[in-house]
Amino acid sequence: MKKIIIVIVLGLLCLSVAHDVRASAAGKDIYNIMEFGAIGDGYIDNATAINSAIESCSAGGGGTVVVPSGEFLSGTIHLKSGVRLYLEDGAIIKGHMDPDVYKSYSPTNDMSRYDSGDGTVNSNNSKDLRWNRALILGVGLSDVSIEGSGVIDGRHLYDPLGEEHMRGPHTILIAESENIALSGITIINSANYAFMSYGIENASFVGLTIKEGWDGIHIRGGKDVVINDCEFYTGDDAIAGGYWENMSISRCQINSSCNGIRMIMPCDGLEISECRFYGPGMYPHRTSGPARRTNMLTAVLLQPGGWGKAYGDIENIHIHDLEIDNVATPVMLVLNEGNDGKNILIEGISARNVYKSAISIESWRGGVYENAEFRNMNISFKGHDDSSLSSLNVGQPPADSRLLPCWALYARNVRQLKMSDIEFCLDGTDFRPALLFDNIGEAVMKDVVYHKSKNKDSVMYFNSGKVTEIHTR
Repeated sequence: MKKIIIVIVLGLLCLSVAHDVRASAAGKDIYNIMEFGAIGDGYIDNATAINSAIESCSAGGGGTVVVPSGEFLSGTIHLKSGVRLYLEDGAIIKGHMDPDVYKSYSPTNDMSRYDSGDGTVNSNNSKDLRWNRALILGVGLSDVSIEGSGVIDGRHLYDPLGEEHMRGPHTILIAESENIALSGITIINSANYAFMSYGIENASFVGLTIKEGWDGIHIRGGKDVVINDCEFYTGDDAIAGGYWENMSISRCQINSSCNGIRMIMPCDGLEISECRFYGPGMYPHRTSGPARRTNMLTAVLLQPGGWGKAYGDIENIHIHDLEIDNVATPVMLVLNEGNDGKNILIEGISARNVYKSAISIESWRGGVYENAEFRNMNISFKGHDDSSLSSLNVGQPPADSRLLPCWALYARNVRQLKMSDIEFCLDGTDFRPALLFDNIGEAVMKDVVYHKSKNKDSVMYFNSGKVTEIHTR
């Protein structure tokens, strides 16, 4: 797992550089938006005043643009390189309620590899100007930050011409940029994603609070990214995206009415550590409409190609020291067409009240996992008292988790699988086996405990090679 060490080192370097960005900006000139005509009454449109302050700051060589206490209504705010946008305590930037006042990101390079959902109401096309609108927009930037203790409010702006015929602009969109830092601020009521990005490098997200809206932090193409000490209470996935290289997510509180972390494109170097995932969601799933669904789905879902073909592998994955409660399933890994996986280590997982599905590591469309290891886990599942599930047939999963022909762990198309020091607990009755292995080249299980279901075979193997069980019961 040498690459995981590299992830940690680069993550710390990223955070250090981001700190330098903030420190250097703080030492330069300060530009208060009030001096440029801003009025914090919640009614006057301040886009011109705020953008004038940012333009002046950038032209002067960079510095800090201050948003003081007050409610500042605004259309699109354009970030510039070298600018630190600082929201003081009590400061609120409120999105305008007219969807047509927002400006869009138009790629300067080919970003089509990040497109997904073609042909559906969730089509996310990099050239779609409606999809790429934002309240705060930055393109081709370096050395930029948004900080403070204030609030950015997307106001759940409804747009019948937007995604799903309802979604409005993203709250923050930054693309083709480097040396980015977001810290301390609170983002609420996003009309689409709280933070959306294409092709960013050396970015840190520290101490953020994100409430309601759709996705929290959604990164499509991110290198050397750190997400630390953030709190998510989202109406869709808390953290999502893909084509990540050296991504570190740690010490976050994640509460969602969809998935916790959902990766829909490949990655190389991902560490998820010391996070807490728990349901039900504080705020309803935004797309569920009158049903106002709040149940949390998968804590960690790694599913390249989940929203359309996304070629590339998932490798050097280290998921550890997670606390999980009341989710459909703790961890789900699925390969799709053009995807393989290797060097996957999952350990130190404590989960209870898993209400729907077994942990799964699976492939159906040609991809294979070279090697995967699960160790030091204690997982408690709720049983399904339904004898018909013992003959359940499954195939390629839909976008989310589903019932499986076992209740604890399902593995399919893994060349080398290791499991050790694991306890799977069953709360209630279940007629399925605990574990099911399909097309496993070699498996080693050591000190794996599974409380027996009503199925006489607690472990079942199909089309598999050598299986070694040591102190397993």
